[in-house]
Amino acid sequence: MQPTQPRHRRSQQQTYRPQYPDDAPRAQYPDYGQYPPAGTQNGGPQIPPQQQYVPPYQQQPQRTPYFQQSTVSYDSSYDDEPIQRRRHRPWLWLLILAVCAAVLVIGIFSVTSYYNAHYPAFRTRVNQLNTNTFMNGVHIDGVHIGGLTMDEAKRILQQTTIREDQQYALNVTIDGKTWRITQAELPLQRDLDAVLEEAYSIGRQGSLSAQQSGLTPFEYRSRTVSYYSENGAFLTTSVTYDKGTVRSLADTLAGLISTPAQDAVVASFDFSSRSFQFTNEQVGRGLKSDTIYNAIIQAMDGNWYKDGRSVVLQSDVLQPNVTRAMLQQSFGRISSYTTTTLAGYNRNKNIELACAAVTGTVVESGKTFSFNETVGRRTVDKGYLPAGAIAQGQSIEETGGGVCQVSSTMFNAAVMANMQIVASSAHAWPSAYVEPGRDATVDWQNFQNLNQSLDFKFKNTSDYPIFIVAYITGSNFRQACKCTVEFYGVALADGITIGMETQLVRTTPLPSSAPPEYAQADAEHPSGTWEIVRQGREGYVYETYRVFYQYGNIVRRELLRTSNYKAYSELIRYYSD
Repeated sequence: MQPTQPRHRRSQQQTYRPQYPDDAPRAQYPDYGQYPPAGTQNGGPQIPPQQQYVPPYQQQPQRTPYFQQSTVSYDSSYDDEPIQRRRHRPWLWLLILAVCAAVLVIGIFSVTSYYNAHYPAFRTRVNQLNTNTFMNGVHIDGVHIGGLTMDEAKRILQQTTIREDQQYALNVTIDGKTWRITQAELPLQRDLDAVLEEAYSIGRQGSLSAQQSGLTPFEYRSRTVSYYSENGAFLTTSVTYDKGTVRSLADTLAGLISTPAQDAVVASFDFSSRSFQFTNEQVGRGLKSDTIYNAIIQAMDGNWYKDGRSVVLQSDVLQPNVTRAMLQQSFGRISSYTTTTLAGYNRNKNIELACAAVTGTVVESGKTFSFNETVGRRTVDKGYLPAGAIAQGQSIEETGGGVCQVSSTMFNAAVMANMQIVASSAHAWPSAYVEPGRDATVDWQNFQNLNQSLDFKFKNTSDYPIFIVAYITGSNFRQACKCTVEFYGVALADGITIGMETQLVRTTPLPSSAPPEYAQADAEHPSGTWEIVRQGREGYVYETYRVFYQYGNIVRRELLRTSNYKAYSELIRYYSD
């Protein structure tokens, strides 16, 4: 067996190729060897020997120069042998094809097996996440809504909650009497839509825990769904109601169960016996609206109506502020003041009529007493007679003269009863029956209406009514009598008494006589006679004070008014024919 010669690449063989295909008949080529080559002696171009055509089977491999040869040595004795062709092996390709087919079959089988084993579960997980229904295991108010759509779940829950809300009733019992609060009185509302949205978001939304878990969003959501499917998610709706409606209900119930306490009051006053009759006090019961409100709120927030529990309250006892015993000890004569009248029947008769008009007057708390309004206009029809009076600084005869003594006496009694003096005026000059500054003139004869008249007014500032008694004593009105005014009601505080003081501020000197007047003589005033029409008087300014005593000691003084008595000059009137 001969050694195999080293193979040479064909690209390294420098072989001359003719311009024509090798399989063409040689006779067709003009450069075939049987003809003289072109360029020879026959006239053809001379072709170098190395460019002459050599058949492939006669070609020799071109040897690589020494300096280009590789370091691999070989036996040059075989260079002249022809190159042998590679043998064709079809069985190898069949083997390769068989192996590839087997690998393909095994791959398809493996993929199919893996798909059959894992894809259905994966597809189930995907479907669970992509469905438009609630996840399995989700409950609202104890109702399982897994697998339901939003509309289906809402319809079922509305049927359940609406039926429950419509049937609810909360009993409120106060003092054994029960009221029922139902949907009609206090409508209930539930946050069903918000809870449905929260339930629907389970397994559909990311969270901070999902980001910190290191899992993919799909895996985290898938595990969340699996967890709630096994363990369940339980959500509840919250009941809401209008607290303003509860406030109205509480106010209504408070009004229904409340019985106000009744104070003992003065039933009547017997002016003849100067005695009071009183009513009995009554104990009341009541409950504050806030107490009822807070109890209902607590019951509603605690769902007492589901457990059948009721709100049970007890009203409070309301004691009266004033009892009959208190009134008996407190009511009586507050003040009394007496003045001495002048002799004269007409004058004392007018005083008697005025006292009768005042007696029996009740001045309620906060009301104002008016002397002229109470006594009325002094007219002959009422029995008033002409008597001396003061008008425009002069002594005149006037129907009802002397009535000012009643108002002045009442002024002093009102001050000592701690009444608020609203209006009072001094006479033109000091009166004979009271000290200067302690008189109160009234007049209606010279005015057109009550609002324009000189009046005496006071206001009852106590908490109880005032009863007034006025009378004149004396069997003979032609002589001096006594005029007394008494105030009855709640007595002053313990140890408190009230008095009056007047203080002379200044005196105005007697002015010079005025020019005399002249008048026509008559039967009563013959010619040549005269009379003093107005006596000359000095002027005075007095300040009147109300003085408060406690156990005989002065504790307070307050200025009531300043009385200005004008100075008048003497006026003489002469009568002649």
